[in-house]
Amino acid sequence: MRGILTFVAASIACAIGAQAQAPAADPAPIPRYEVEVIVFAHRDFDPNEERFDQALNGLDASAALREAPVFDDTTFAPPDPLAALPPLDPLADARAEALRVRPLRPDELKLGTEYRKIKALSAYVPLAHVGWVQPGLPEADSVPVDLGTFGVFNPRGTVRVHLARFLHITLDLTYQGTGAATPSGGNDGLDEIAVAPQYRMEATRNARSNELHYFDHPAFGVLVRITPVPMQDGSGRRPAA
Repeated sequence: MRGILTFVAASIACAIGAQAQAPAADPAPIPRYEVEVIVFAHRDFDPNEERFDQALNGLDASAALREAPVFDDTTFAPPDPLAALPPLDPLADARAEALRVRPLRPDELKLGTEYRKIKALSAYVPLAHVGWVQPGLPEADSVPVDLGTFGVFNPRGTVRVHLARFLHITLDLTYQGTGAATPSGGNDGLDEIAVAPQYRMEATRNARSNELHYFDHPAFGVLVRITPVPMQDGSGRRPAA
């Protein structure tokens, strides 16, 4: 009996030792997505046809008619000189890279045809065409991307993409029109001040990847497409749609 107990104890000890020596499983890969955004104004929109919230602001009233900005790597901060050093922890470095938001170069944008169609129509004024690669994170961990990062200040605001059971797009954008709305009468001395109209779009929507999503407003519109980036683990799997 003592021999049997000794054998069992030795077997358990070997099993525990093998588990302790087994390498830890790699963390689940973080899905990544390309997010591409086009914003355009409705040229024939009359701000006096309907009442919207308006406010005085310091934006240039001619900004809406300027050519949509084109950005490149010079738009962003210079590279970190420490980035060339070898990582101390390859797994930590890979995770940091997966969490990074990387702007797309103009030649990487995939909605060029849609942008050219909008630009060719006299009814619209293109305001922005930008894109970036970002991780698919839960809402609590996701970070809104500010269009000002790309040199876009009209509209100003953010686009947030997060992943729950489905992808979600959240817009918080404020567009300033070119015309001045009729100031309201009164005895407060402000009758002669031209009020530059502003129009805010706040919207949240479930989204499917590889589909073009349109957000509409009487003054301006937004096109968004989210494209999964193939995993780099060789499995051929794609992020959730």
